[in-house]
Amino acid sequence: MATGQSNVVARFTGPAKRDLSSYQYHAVTLDTDGNIDYCDTSAGTKPLGILQNKPDAAGAEAEVAILGTSLMLVNATTDISQMDLLGSGSDYHGVKVTADKAMCFAQALEDATEDGDIIEVLLLGERYIGA
Repeated sequence: MATGQSNVVARFTGPAKRDLSSYQYHAVTLDTDGNIDYCDTSAGTKPLGILQNKPDAAGAEAEVAILGTSLMLVNATTDISQMDLLGSGSDYHGVKVTADKAMCFAQALEDATEDGDIIEVLLLGERYIGA
């Protein structure tokens, strides 16, 4: 679990697409209507950053870390080590990505070994492995 801390340098704030109160520290995107919604990079969705608060209704203010470090909920059924690159999966948790041309947007600053661990990550912006 997290021993680090969030040191968010830049944030983006916008309306939540839906109730995201259960998605704090999950990957999020900006949809075509300008709403913040959860993000699955493994399905090709482009990440905006990591949700910092718990907006409880559509239209509620969602605060997203886009630069710096943040806490992130991860799925570490495949162990995550410091410096591993992270994308997000269908549960919107951070996941280790290694495949050529896989999308990533964060780098682990702590190890994780369990699904549901919360670790500190460095936000990198959208990028592709080996591209």
